[in-house]
Amino acid sequence: MKKAFQLFAVLFAAVLLGSCHKESKQEADFVVDYFAFQAEEDGEWGLMDSDGKVVVKPRYDNMPTCVINDMFSVYDEDDAIFTLYQIGKGAKPKKIGTYKDIGAYTGKLCPVVDDDNNMSYIDKDGKKVIDLKKLDGEKVMSAFNFFNGRAMVMLENRMWGFIDESGKAVIPCKYADAWNFWEGLAIVYYGSPEEDEDAKWAVIDTEGKVLFTKKFSDMRPSSFRFCDGYLVVSDSNERNIIINKQGEVVKKLKSGRFPAVIYNGLFTVYNAEDETYGLMNLEGEMLVKDEYDQLNYNGKLLVGKNDEERPSILSTTGEKITRLPEGLVTLFDPEYRNYDKRMLVGEYGDGFTLVDGEGNKIATESEIFSTGLTYYWGATVPGAYGEFDGEGEPDYDEEVDFDEEVDEDGAVG
Repeated sequence: MKKAFQLFAVLFAAVLLGSCHKESKQEADFVVDYFAFQAEEDGEWGLMDSDGKVVVKPRYDNMPTCVINDMFSVYDEDDAIFTLYQIGKGAKPKKIGTYKDIGAYTGKLCPVVDDDNNMSYIDKDGKKVIDLKKLDGEKVMSAFNFFNGRAMVMLENRMWGFIDESGKAVIPCKYADAWNFWEGLAIVYYGSPEEDEDAKWAVIDTEGKVLFTKKFSDMRPSSFRFCDGYLVVSDSNERNIIINKQGEVVKKLKSGRFPAVIYNGLFTVYNAEDETYGLMNLEGEMLVKDEYDQLNYNGKLLVGKNDEERPSILSTTGEKITRLPEGLVTLFDPEYRNYDKRMLVGEYGDGFTLVDGEGNKIATESEIFSTGLTYYWGATVPGAYGEFDGEGEPDYDEEVDFDEEVDEDGAVG
């Protein structure tokens, strides 16, 4: 469930609702320095920077995560274990430890699950800084990375809340679901919309203050975080709407048009009727007509492609600036270093080319057969969502009843 939210390479995503993009390098608490690459089919994995320099020569059988704050991990499928590494400039990767599950260093600390299925946060040396075996007398089953100084946690009773960097529960675990903070705001659920027709969701600040509340039956989030001060939601007729931080409607879109993440007041929009993409602003003006089969925008670069044509870098008014090599285009997300002037062009199975923002190929120190632009958003104890992981593991799916009454503060029970 939650653990599956990772940041993958974006290949002209069809509809980016609910994607794992983030808003901007300036907003983020971190920068992604290196990405994983494979030089040949079925080969080992290494790490490369966005200038094409090989930082770690291929040596890992499994794909590493991206490098954030000098840290990355590699998952061994055979042993079902994560190995954490630290890497400095010009230094070989240093093994820090192994864990059953692991997040990422989007802040100074990282959530991990140890061999005894206990949760904690560790520093870059692997030292336990926050012991999260229990919180408020309940076993902690899931813990996420720190964003905006807050980390989302789930207890054994399946209720969510937030801790600060000292491990204090600054926002009590009283929500049926929740999403990470971004731009100082988080979305929380009061009950389950699948089980309760009167269930609500709300937007809170980092102190837990509720900014506004909505019924799922009236409006539900289509994406799970604010971007550029706006949130994409849908109404009961599945019509897409953009709201602001006060919960006010900014723009209602025509039926069948699906907006993606908003960057600098602009967003790509998918026309379901024609199966095409365009670029729109918050006033509803189509800056780039929705006539592209593929359109990708990361706040700095805009790339479009139609069948039988090579992809092109576009201006935000639709003018073609330059052609690109043939293939699908992966724009780096805004937390990646050089995201505003680097992209990957190619096909899985045929290899990739690193290209700059003017369309020029960048010489890389190695061939790039495949890429990995992934990092983990948190760590989860095995069995947290009802899976059995050995003798005596409880079935949590049968222990929670979301039909219980929700009080005015959002607590269940």
